[in-house]
Amino acid sequence: MRTGVRLLVAALIGCAGVGFGPAAEADGDSLFEFLAARRDRTWREVPRKTLAFYYSWYGTPERHGRWVHWNDVRPEDHWIGSSTNYPAKGAYDSYDPEAIDYHMSLARDAGVDGFVATWWGPGRFDDGVFPDLLDHAAEHDMVMSVYWETVPGEGQQKRDRAVTDVVYALDRYGSHPAFLKVDGLPVIFVYGRVMNQVELGEWPEIIRRAREAHGGDFLLIADGYQEGYARVFDGVHTYNIAGWAADLDPDALRDSSRAAFGDAVRLARSRERISCITVIPGYDDTKIRTPGLAVDRQNGSTYGVLWEEAIAADPDWVLVTSWNEWHEGSEIEPSYEDGDAYIRLTAEYTTRFAEAPRSDPATAATGESQHVEALRERYAGTRIAVLPGYESSVVFWLADAGLAISEVTSEDIVDPGRFNVAAYPIAVYASHETYRRTVNSDGDVDEALRRYLASGGLLVCVSSGPFPFYSDGEGAVNSAASLGLPVTQGWERPPTDAGLRFDMDTDVLTGVDASGPFPSAGDLRWRPASQELTDADDVYVPLARLVGRDGQTFGDGIAYVEHRASEPIGGKTLYVWMRMPDVIGVDRLYPALFSFALGRLGQ
Repeated sequence: MRTGVRLLVAALIGCAGVGFGPAAEADGDSLFEFLAARRDRTWREVPRKTLAFYYSWYGTPERHGRWVHWNDVRPEDHWIGSSTNYPAKGAYDSYDPEAIDYHMSLARDAGVDGFVATWWGPGRFDDGVFPDLLDHAAEHDMVMSVYWETVPGEGQQKRDRAVTDVVYALDRYGSHPAFLKVDGLPVIFVYGRVMNQVELGEWPEIIRRAREAHGGDFLLIADGYQEGYARVFDGVHTYNIAGWAADLDPDALRDSSRAAFGDAVRLARSRERISCITVIPGYDDTKIRTPGLAVDRQNGSTYGVLWEEAIAADPDWVLVTSWNEWHEGSEIEPSYEDGDAYIRLTAEYTTRFAEAPRSDPATAATGESQHVEALRERYAGTRIAVLPGYESSVVFWLADAGLAISEVTSEDIVDPGRFNVAAYPIAVYASHETYRRTVNSDGDVDEALRRYLASGGLLVCVSSGPFPFYSDGEGAVNSAASLGLPVTQGWERPPTDAGLRFDMDTDVLTGVDASGPFPSAGDLRWRPASQELTDADDVYVPLARLVGRDGQTFGDGIAYVEHRASEPIGGKTLYVWMRMPDVIGVDRLYPALFSFALGRLGQ
């Protein structure tokens, strides 16, 4: 399954223009060095599987002396206080071997190849039963993996804990014949909470140390369809699609899922990673959360449409959320309300998935355009600072293009001797909504960035989340405006039938299409730039304006500002909404964007 087709980062080490921040050089775990070292690590022709997320956190008074994850259990009323629906077998104990056999017999008969079981770390309730799950899985010709749920702590303590957890799981479970493997290597799924707790740049150290301590290799499948994840990890998936599946009738759900699933598989295949698509029967967490979220099952249509589009997308693995997450109403396990309807549907679709023809796997592109070559020549002698916490595809494109980039730390930023306009005329923010705001004194990172801008620096913001500089990890700080980014709240979901399109300024963004539709799937939270948030004497250049069918405007997806009257006076900012790379295309947007940015230096 591994091939020698190289990733685009293959030439990074030999690229004289690529720089590495001092902190990364010190410990040898630079993200770019890590990627270059793994350039031949690719996965193709991975055997198809259907896996279901499994929850082994339930307990009963008979076995554990108390209810665990069940409460207010009233069998006569078919009622559990924390459960959306009522299990057909009643409130059970995850340690009960009869319950385990019941689950695995049903799953195997329905064509489910294995379970990805919730795992909160060594010694936790769910960890105690995992050896039994492995043994039962072996008896039923199934496989098991752990769903790594959390990494507590901060800084080095957090990274140490992450290494400890991974090594524990690998040493204790990875060699079991029923543990999920690809090419003989154990596979661990990483939940989104962990992805949020651990920055992308911290993973090289964690993976290296875990391999050394374990004495062998392993695969990690990340929660999130992001370019950075597809490069660092061995595969990408998502746990829950309820956020964009809510309130959609079957036809709308089909259109939305077709686009989203196709994009997800293309992302994985472009980096020759394991592609995973998630299907849900429905979702309803309103019993445990306020206001909560619900996705109507539509008498099985929701599940059927998602399965059909998943099969059409041709992923390596289909993931079912979930086998038995009763709190969130996403279970396919038989219930009092639905009987075994979703087991029967699962059996139908797993058969269709197994029998569907495979498409030819895409090969990662290795060439570059003349525009990129010319841009690299124009950028000779100009170094770009990449701010910490980066995830967006822009950083990887910059590295692939051979532009001179340096990973700077938060400590670098607050030191004017290390972070200044002379060293870095352009700085790039490519993080999510959260960033480190304080190093030594409250808000000193913000203060340093304002100082950099006031001295003529250009901040290019291509966030991987909807609102840049929004949170410091402990709460909302919303620092974007104070850093010269005129970003405002738009919507969580676009208005229906508005005919939304982006009109591009092709005189400035050369080589891009004149217009492009607003995305139809994925994260649709709209956070536009608005000229109303700037001063009349500032220079505001809209580069991608969102327009409705009736001509109404909704703000700008790309906008450049020179702050001549508003703070930080002297600064320049170039804002790019998180989905614009999808709208325009990475290979068209970024050359045009950085060509424009270079032209603004010195103005």
